[in-house]
Amino acid sequence: MSESQTKPNLNQLIEEAHQGVVQQQVATAALANKGTAQTNIKDVLGYLLLVAFIVVAFVQYPRINAPYAWPDTDSSTIAAESDLEAVVGVIETYRFSQGQYPATLSQVRFPDGLAQMVEGSKLDYSPGEKGYTLAWTLPNWLATYDSETGKIGVAPKGNH
Repeated sequence: MSESQTKPNLNQLIEEAHQGVVQQQVATAALANKGTAQTNIKDVLGYLLLVAFIVVAFVQYPRINAPYAWPDTDSSTIAAESDLEAVVGVIETYRFSQGQYPATLSQVRFPDGLAQMVEGSKLDYSPGEKGYTLAWTLPNWLATYDSETGKIGVAPKGNH
């Protein structure tokens, strides 16, 4: 060493080492706080998702737990419309395979379940020049269909 440079004394070396350790601790704490903040955000989002799931499950539980109820054929037209659509499907299948509409419904082969429904009720089939009409008297409903318009109508049996 040159004479212009003096040796640091022991106290200066200790002080410089202490300041270096303090700076290192501050840098480490800053990095830890940044990681903690990100962890806190992830934790909060996780808790929010858990609460949202619990709320949805609580609100939907009665609906999820309830058994499926078939449409009430006395108060809903859904079953009558579906049954009539099945009959229309069979008649249209006959037309596609034979090239014309059947002269009577006895020419059409209905699937077993649908055949029992048709036989046990009054189904009026009226072929025309361009299509046909159906009028099906069911226990609670009068269901009608016009092939030219493609419209199905279902009304309570007493209002026709």
